[in-house]
Amino acid sequence: MTVQTKKPGTRTGIADDVAEYLRSHPGFFNEYPELLTEIEVPHPSGEAVSLVAKQVAALREQNEQLRKRMHELIEIARQNEELAKRLHQLVLTLMDATDSREIFATLYENLRRNFRADRVIVKLFANPAFIDTFPGEEFVGPEIREKELFRHIIEKRSPISGRLKRQQQAFLFGVDGDVISSAVIVPLHGANWGGVLVIGSSDPDKFLEGMGVELLANLGEVLSFIIKPWIATR
Repeated sequence: MTVQTKKPGTRTGIADDVAEYLRSHPGFFNEYPELLTEIEVPHPSGEAVSLVAKQVAALREQNEQLRKRMHELIEIARQNEELAKRLHQLVLTLMDATDSREIFATLYENLRRNFRADRVIVKLFANPAFIDTFPGEEFVGPEIREKELFRHIIEKRSPISGRLKRQQQAFLFGVDGDVISSAVIVPLHGANWGGVLVIGSSDPDKFLEGMGVELLANLGEVLSFIIKPWIATR
């Protein structure tokens, strides 16, 4: 196999020389402004336009893209502000809950509504603190082997989003787990215990990998504190 090199004086070589010269002399067209209107650039329509017109069109397109992006960022900021207010109200409601049953019921209903989620669930790798504590499915015990599926997330104390692993999916949602195509896993933690809050959706694009989940990270910290009294630490 041979490699062809450009020879000096060839058409391609001259074009490269001109391009390199212009890169090295960005003020060239300031000295020869008349060339801007004489140079023609092929247009997709088949017509030729001046370099100035081409540059203006390119700048207009860039400005339009920047304008759209700015509007998107403003809308995201507005939505995040509204969501922050709702989560703040949720925290106040949870703090007034009288038992763990009320805490989880309020949490599930609120997050399903605010995140338009299909499933919301909490799994605590711990035992309830009191014998008469609501023995809900949230308390799965400290020795359950599925705890290993979430150990890294809990230890890192940072939420993740995207597709669940099949074993995680089956453990969290059982036989209906296949309908959950994307989710956010929020770690819960305390002294000698850990757990997860999971928000799931059937929409694979609802909770994409790497999306911003800072608000949920804060919720996880507060929720861990709220449910602490209901968890046996030994």
